[in-house]
Amino acid sequence: MTTLWHSQEAGPAIHVLVIGVGRYDYFNGGSKHQVRPGTLAKGLGQLTAPPASAYEVCVTLLKELRDVPDRALGSIEAVISSVDPQLPAGFADLFPDVGDEFGRTAELEDVKEAFERWYERCDSDRGNVALFYFCGHGLQLGAYGDHSLLLQNTRASRFAAFENSIDVRGTVQNMQGNRAAIQCFFLDACRSSQDVDVTLRSLKSTALGPELHISHDPEQLVVYSTGSGAPAHGRTGESTLFTQSFLKALFSPEHRRDGQGWQVTTTSIGTAIDQLMQWPGLRNPSMPEQQCVTSSTNVRGGVLLRFKNRPQVSFHFDTAPNHALATATWSLADLRGNQVASRMPGPEPWIDSGPAGEGDLHVAFTDG
Repeated sequence: MTTLWHSQEAGPAIHVLVIGVGRYDYFNGGSKHQVRPGTLAKGLGQLTAPPASAYEVCVTLLKELRDVPDRALGSIEAVISSVDPQLPAGFADLFPDVGDEFGRTAELEDVKEAFERWYERCDSDRGNVALFYFCGHGLQLGAYGDHSLLLQNTRASRFAAFENSIDVRGTVQNMQGNRAAIQCFFLDACRSSQDVDVTLRSLKSTALGPELHISHDPEQLVVYSTGSGAPAHGRTGESTLFTQSFLKALFSPEHRRDGQGWQVTTTSIGTAIDQLMQWPGLRNPSMPEQQCVTSSTNVRGGVLLRFKNRPQVSFHFDTAPNHALATATWSLADLRGNQVASRMPGPEPWIDSGPAGEGDLHVAFTDG
């Protein structure tokens, strides 16, 4: 674990904790895996999508948030583990303080230490935004039972198999004692229980943070990558659909007609992620359908990010039938008639970006 980025600027800021777990020592393929009686997570193994996703989150947030006016990036704390701990190209250039051991371990103690530093930074100013991101294995007991985020040394103990895991409900509850007024948790993990002994009443995982028995009444938004009882999917070695949707949604603001510009809020980002996960510009048709779910406490539309100028957003245009793309010439203009993007005929759907808001699309076919 390490602090990848820490701004020296004072005042409200966005503080981020990124956890991506691909290496599981006690699961199938792990260095300490042992076949044991029972069915405790016996079908779980190593993952490659979580580290790729976590690295992408770190890189994107640093590039896009460090110079944002009003409330810029305050810090990035990261815990990432991978079976093959190779840093992505250019990662060390962006984060020169990263050590040789980074990307190798994501055990409970690593996460606790990182969480403590993140918690204290979030707690330093009422105007702070706390962003928590996790990608890796997850388990949930039934529709309303315990939900755990599994770490590298989960299942190390035979009699407390999920002690080295994160208790979602307990961690979110403990964060109510933190002064950060806006707290968002983005959880990219399965919520099924098919690999858990059906006789278990509790996973008895670990709640992060202090139990202060006080509440600063924060806005708390939890965005799950999938519904209760359902799996979450990822392609080998690639960033997950949920992660890509989260990163696009974070920079896809809504326009305020009261002169407040363009904003991403606690009431808009969950819906935006869900819509993007169904968007053909991101979703591979071969991937199983997956729908994100949100839960919230005291959410009042608090502003995560505010943009004074009209931002660029992605778009996707297609034809029916698909083969008509080969004869289609496209152009996109703003409401003043200024062309903002265009494309000549081609075999694939038109995926590009343009200014957010309404516009006029024109398409002409060479065969009329």
